[in-house]
Amino acid sequence: MDWFTINPKLLRYFTDGTDWANARQGVSSGLSSLIFRPVQMADADLIVEMHRRSSEKTIYSRYHSPRVPTWQEIVQICQLNGENGRAIVAATGGKKPAVVGLAYYILSAPDTAEIALLVEDRYQGQGVGKRLLKLLTALAIAQGICFFEAFVLPTNRRMFHLLHQTGQVVQNKLDYGTREMRIQLTAVRPWDLAEERLLQEERDYLPV
Repeated sequence: MDWFTINPKLLRYFTDGTDWANARQGVSSGLSSLIFRPVQMADADLIVEMHRRSSEKTIYSRYHSPRVPTWQEIVQICQLNGENGRAIVAATGGKKPAVVGLAYYILSAPDTAEIALLVEDRYQGQGVGKRLLKLLTALAIAQGICFFEAFVLPTNRRMFHLLHQTGQVVQNKLDYGTREMRIQLTAVRPWDLAEERLLQEERDYLPV
């Protein structure tokens, strides 16, 4: 499904002169080889490997326990198709590609989605999570989503910072040791939408 049919006004932000190649580059000179793209079914094993490479601290910050998702649960994330949610990965290229970051949302209401983010340790603090959430936000707004919901440990300061950059926090309450946050998404800028269109085009041309 092409989500731009839901909100045709978004199309006016796109021009033929946009440099699509730049949108495929990494977030800094040190990460220029990273590719940000929609998730594929072939990524399931790579996402499992990313979890294995991640530290116990990173796993606990993401899942609030040492438990990692099963292969079947990761497959479900890889099957998000727009109607139930979206997922984006940050991946390395080359003969042995690896997924080093994953961000996704799952619809919980017509205008609301729950989000999740995981970046493996050696790529943290370099802007990978910020870029993943920016692209995910553009996809969500194009779909008509107005709010993100997130459940964050109070010690996860990096995630708090990223969520505050995503939009206006309209709810932030502590419940059973976890911060329940609701974020009203900020209007997307034209260049963010340009990158979202690139992701849409890449998804449409992924091999079946």
